[in-house]
Amino acid sequence: MNPQKNQGEAGAPLLRDLQAEVSAESAPLMQFMLRHAGSIAGAVVLFLLVLAGTGLWSWYDGKRNAEAQAELARIELGMQGKERVTALAGLANTAPASMRVPVLLAWAKAALADGDHATAATAYATAAAEDADGPLGLAAALGQAGSLLKGGKAAEALALLQGIEKARPANSDTLELRQLLAEAAVAADRKDVAAATYRALASASQGLEKDYFAARAEALVPATSASPTSPASPAE
Repeated sequence: MNPQKNQGEAGAPLLRDLQAEVSAESAPLMQFMLRHAGSIAGAVVLFLLVLAGTGLWSWYDGKRNAEAQAELARIELGMQGKERVTALAGLANTAPASMRVPVLLAWAKAALADGDHATAATAYATAAAEDADGPLGLAAALGQAGSLLKGGKAAEALALLQGIEKARPANSDTLELRQLLAEAAVAADRKDVAAATYRALASASQGLEKDYFAARAEALVPATSASPTSPASPAE
């Protein structure tokens, strides 16, 4: 046995040994891998970098959400009045996208409690626009209308609510919306619209609620002189 020959065989490159053991059917694939080893390694490295970047971004995004939640809790529990309104306005400008709507709603609620109806209406309107198709969008829009109504802008509130009602599906639950619409119509001195809305509410209700809505409609516009105006498309 020749020791030098054995040493040469032991020092042969790993890829050459692997290639020698590959079956004839797999030889083309092995040759391709050998020819493009650099490109394949680069693609693998790029893929690993993308995975690492995605993980880092998820961690960073989660960290920002946690920080925003903690700051929201700190403001809600530790501040009052205008100080809380100002702090929530600042947080609304810096909160991550997933926390924007909750912060905006908290800001609107704080402004409303502080008697700042204009700021509340603005915050609610922004939240409604950012979650237009989400579960909080309608609640925010109703909050905007309520803020306008409390701020003495009944005509604006009525127009907003009429637009919301027209955009809602025909079979959707609009009890709260119609009640607020009727109140806005009364405040805007649109008795015909208010009476038609209360009559629609009475038709959709039972028991004491039905009697209450019917009485409100009758007090505004007696049935003998009631306008056929529908609450869904009131006359302007």
